[in-house]
Amino acid sequence: MKRNLHVIALVLFVFFLLYDIVVWGAAPLVPDVGDDIVGSANREAPLAATYILLGRALDGSMPALQAFGESRLTAALSEGFPRIRADSTVAMDLIFNTTWNVQHRWLKTVYWFPPLMLVATLLLWWRRPRQVTTMRSRR
Repeated sequence: MKRNLHVIALVLFVFFLLYDIVVWGAAPLVPDVGDDIVGSANREAPLAATYILLGRALDGSMPALQAFGESRLTAALSEGFPRIRADSTVAMDLIFNTTWNVQHRWLKTVYWFPPLMLVATLLLWWRRPRQVTTMRSRR
């Protein structure tokens, strides 16, 4: 099991990265506040802006993923829509500083998993057990 920990971390990295790309990629489609979220992400949150940029193409090519991402983002952020509409320049501050519901907490937590899993994958790959040979064959 120890020899495959880096593979498990890599699979988790890919899974959480795809989740973030699908969910954040649907941000421009959220009614009334989508453009405000995207504009704030471009100014204040480079990681969210990257997820949005990568997710637009993926969500655009698969309508089921687009609907999934839009529903998850709307469920997570719906309680903050009035505050985001009132001051769109601080949308990312509102999203990451307060917790409105369980989906919002999950969205904030999973947001940081891909970078952490990437670092964990690299560390586990570097520290993976290797086969040690004591004698070389003479040929």
